[in-house]
Amino acid sequence: MSLRAFLGKNRIEISLLFLLIIGLGLKFYRLNNPRSYYFDEIYFAFTAEEMVKGNRAAWELGHEAPSGFAYEWTHPQFGKEMSALGILIFGDKPFGWRFFQALFGGFGTLVIYTLGKELFESKRAGIIAAFLFTFESFIFVLSRIAMVDIFLMVFILLSSLFLVKYVKTSRVLFLIISGVFAGTAVSTKWNGLYAVEFIGFIAFIVILYREWVVNAQRNISSILKLLWVIPIFILIPLGVYTLVHLPFFLYGNSIGDFIYLQKSMYGYHKGLNATHPYASSWWGWPLLLRPVYLYFESLGQESAHIYTIGNPLIWWTGCAFLLWGVIEVIRKELPGLAFATLSVFAYWLPWALSPRKLVFIYHFLPSLPFIILIIAYFLDLAWARSRYGRAFVVVYLVAALGMFVYFYPIIAAIPVSNDSLSRFFWLKSWR
Repeated sequence: MSLRAFLGKNRIEISLLFLLIIGLGLKFYRLNNPRSYYFDEIYFAFTAEEMVKGNRAAWELGHEAPSGFAYEWTHPQFGKEMSALGILIFGDKPFGWRFFQALFGGFGTLVIYTLGKELFESKRAGIIAAFLFTFESFIFVLSRIAMVDIFLMVFILLSSLFLVKYVKTSRVLFLIISGVFAGTAVSTKWNGLYAVEFIGFIAFIVILYREWVVNAQRNISSILKLLWVIPIFILIPLGVYTLVHLPFFLYGNSIGDFIYLQKSMYGYHKGLNATHPYASSWWGWPLLLRPVYLYFESLGQESAHIYTIGNPLIWWTGCAFLLWGVIEVIRKELPGLAFATLSVFAYWLPWALSPRKLVFIYHFLPSLPFIILIIAYFLDLAWARSRYGRAFVVVYLVAALGMFVYFYPIIAAIPVSNDSLSRFFWLKSWR
């Protein structure tokens, strides 16, 4: 086979490799900057450091931290353990704190490609999703800070991917792996419970449909298959959650102490009624109305900023594509599109009923890749229909890349002139 033929046959795989390299490069480039804690790193990175030191206070509650810091006990431990592992490998410095966040954000390109390919049975849809994911500025920012949201998002994507693989192959192993990743999601942040509930429910419906409708089996065997969902999406996540807290028990804490910790975590979030200048309402998140300032440094006539601003093209057109997706799912039998659309709402709408009142736009992160998948689905259709559709897709992708480049200075702490800063704030609510 000639080189030209090889490149033509494997162009999507080669494109994915380049995107993966670019994605990892973007996440790791200047990862040490800022060179000090910023935003919630005073909780997450500090606690990870104390874990590495063997300080039991990092696992418990009620301990007083040095001035300017706090032990992060209000979320499960897995995300902080990942940062602690980074510190063990690379040292107690910003690169170590943030290494695994950047790694997950970079390899998320591969995960969403695979999910898009499997979900829509189209490599082209997968590569479009991977391209948009790579140049989504919101994902970029949260891949470069020692917080845990990027872990949560990738674990949810992995759990979704293995559910889809189970649906396509009926291999129970894939369903078990899906349950494990759902468990790691809830072991990172409690809103990972939405994944346990939603993906477990979808698995139950799929098994019920296959056994009772397609196979017309309503016997003990079919009931047992339905009951698989209980250990896979209840016992396995519970086991993962408990295992993640093993150091808590090794320090001599009891089951009663563990239960008290969980109650305290819930009580903290339920009672969190404080105000914050960058807090926002759940309904406005897809519209990108109130991003969050994470970092600011004055440099005389210039300043450096890190701002959780999403790629406006992806977010704003994503709202239209999401609405289009809902309409198409109602009109036609499109299981892949239905799953992506339902996933957006499954990880977004529960915030309307959340007992926690102080919320931020980054709580929308688990829904964002599914909006990207919906966009990829429709762009793939446009590409297949006509040359005008292909032209539209190319223009859209180039515009998305251009938008990422345009906002790059204020998402990567690149010094910019104070006089030119206003060009980045298109809406008053962005300031």
